[in-house]
Order: sequence, then structure tokens, then C-alpha cells
Amino acid sequence: MNAPAEGRSVPVRYRVPESELAKQTFPLIVIEHAGLEKADEREHRGRTLLPYAAEGTTPWWQPTDTGWDVTASPYIVDFPIPYDIRYRVLVFTRLSEHDIALASAMAQFDRIPARFGFLTIPEDGTVRRLDLLGGPELVDTRDEDGKRLFRREYLISVSSEMLASVAVQYAQATSVALDFEYFSDHVIKP
Repeated sequence: MNAPAEGRSVPVRYRVPESELAKQTFPLIVIEHAGLEKADEREHRGRTLLPYAAEGTTPWWQPTDTGWDVTASPYIVDFPIPYDIRYRVLVFTRLSEHDIALASAMAQFDRIPARFGFLTIPEDGTVRRLDLLGGPELVDTRDEDGKRLFRREYLISVSSEMLASVAVQYAQATSVALDFEYFSDHVIKP
């Protein structure tokens, strides 16, 4: 993500461990995956025309090595399974002025607005809904070297979907192994 033309460039990283913060240059934006949830309220049943070529699958009627032909859209498929993908966006700055400037930049309509957010997906030509679930929460803290660090945290949700034919391709758990010995030693007694 870059600041407006008159501002400065801000590096964006996907999930930098906290232990490395003292070695980073600031300002810094970090994106962390914060979970995946099936979106039952958006689910439909039956078949539909999919107006784009879904990623990662080849339909049975079009066997090719390259996947779906975008020019052959729309495809007739079972309704995709809707999911909400959650992300935590952390904005780190050393100076209060940078924190305020980045908070303003992040609130713009094409970043993380309070309402009507969106995320353009160029790979399939869709525009996904982006909702601000929490934030921007501001924390004034110190890093491991004792230097002042402003951290602004956003929790966002991006709408997505997965074709049922793709969902069944993932390996399912066949067993769960638990070590009950640890739990038996730490039982709270009345």
C-alpha cells in the first residue's frame, strides 16, 4: 500500500512476527490472517450461472490442463459455498503525526472505510465485499528496545466463496490424537 502521491511510501508485509518489530522501518503495515468462517446467511442451494472462471478447478465438461476458459463463462455450477475471510490489519508508526496521517489514509473509500468497503480481485474480475468489524483501535506501547510505538489495529472481513467441487478435494481429518496425560496432571480439585 502506498500513501497518496504527496505522502511517503509505507511498506506492507503479510504477518511479520512481533519479535522482529525493533528491526523494521516505520511506518509499517502488517496483514495477518484472522480466521475463516462459513457465511450461512449468504448461502443458497441449487444451480446458478457463475459469471466468472473460478480459480483452481476444471469442470467435467471442459477437460483442459489450463483450467477454466474465461471466455466460455458463464458456467452452470452448484451455488458456491460462501465464506467470510477475516484479516487483522496492523499499522505501526513511531510518530504521532504518522499515525494520524495513516489513520486518515486508511479510512478512504478504497482502503478500509467504515461503510461500503470493497476489494477488487483482478484474477477473476470480481469485486468482494469488505466489512470493517473492529477498529481502528489505537495502542500506545513500546517495542522490545523500549522505543515508543503507536499501533492501530483493524479487524476486517472479506466475502468469498468456494465451489463445492473444490471443497471436497481437501483432505478431511480421519482421527484426532490427544495427550490426556497433561490434562490429568493439571486438574483443578475442589
